[in-house]
Amino acid sequence: MEKHELVIGHRVNDRLIVKSIPTSKNLDWLEWLDTQEVVAFFEELLKLMTQISAGKKDAASLSVFLSEWRETALINSEPDVLADIAEAEGELDAGGGKPWPQIKKEIGL
Repeated sequence: MEKHELVIGHRVNDRLIVKSIPTSKNLDWLEWLDTQEVVAFFEELLKLMTQISAGKKDAASLSVFLSEWRETALINSEPDVLADIAEAEGELDAGGGKPWPQIKKEIGL
């Protein structure tokens, strides 16, 4: 049986502290987030949990949050999709593409 754990580390006064936290298989998609995304995920999760505990957000917000991050992770797991996104961003940066108003006109919006 597989054992899923999240390993978290932080540095205090030039001393590295590492902890391993058991997680459920439902969070196995976290492995597809890069390091910066994992940091952002937990920063946003802590902020959201604070808002939920203060009554400013509800549990449905947590469900949406996890779903959105899961989608990000799943995109990361598809090298072809990432390559297509990088290519499209490169084309846009190089001045390619069409302005949104032109696209809307072409499709009749």
